[in-house]
This record gives sequence, structure tokens and C-alpha cells, in this order.
Amino acid sequence: MSKSSRKQFLTTSLSWMTSLFLIEGGLSLTTKLVAEKKTSPPLPEGLQPVSESDPTAKALGYHQDAKHTDFNLYPERKEVSAKNQFCKHCAQYTKLNEGWGKCNIITAGIVSSNGWCSAWSQRS
Repeated sequence: MSKSSRKQFLTTSLSWMTSLFLIEGGLSLTTKLVAEKKTSPPLPEGLQPVSESDPTAKALGYHQDAKHTDFNLYPERKEVSAKNQFCKHCAQYTKLNEGWGKCNIITAGIVSSNGWCSAWSQRS
């Protein structure tokens, strides 16, 4: 085997090994992301969730997942004191099941228990 073919063999082998390593890393990352995604509880029969594009919901900055709150518009949501501000802890929320409930302010449907909007107020 000449040096040029040995060099070519090592370069090709290294390329294949690197490619396989990156593909395996990408696949395991995808698997972890899918495993972390939790399924939401079923919707109560005959009821629909509030759309985040609903005019009232949009005006209040409502998101079904409080993690998606626009922190530029609502910087107070990033404060430590706001870490438990979820619909399920709001005075306006009435629980229907583990994942969904009715809101006295956003009445176009049901809201997620893990949601948040700017009308949030502490339940007494």
C-alpha cells in the first residue's frame, strides 16, 4: 500500500467515523427531546381550548404554556416572585380536570392549568 492510498484510507475512515458519531449524537438528542415532551391531559368533552390568537387572550398576553410568555412585554413574569404564577393558582381559574379549567376573564374557551396571562391574581 503506497503512502497516498494509506493517507486517503485514513482520511476517509476518519470522515466516516466523525459522520457516524455526529449522526448518533443527533439521534440521541432527538430521542431525549421527544422523551421530555409531556402529553397534556385530555380536553373535557365538548370544550375547546382558548386560542392564543383570540383578541382577549392576545391583549392579556395569554399562553397555554407560561414558559412561552413574552418577557419583553411582561418583564415582571421573569421575577422570582412570579415563578408560581400559573392559571391553576389564579383567583379567576376554576379547575375542570388536571390540565384544564375555566377562566372568568378569558371566556372564549378553556385555559391550560400551566398557562399565564397578565390578569393573573393570587388566589386567596
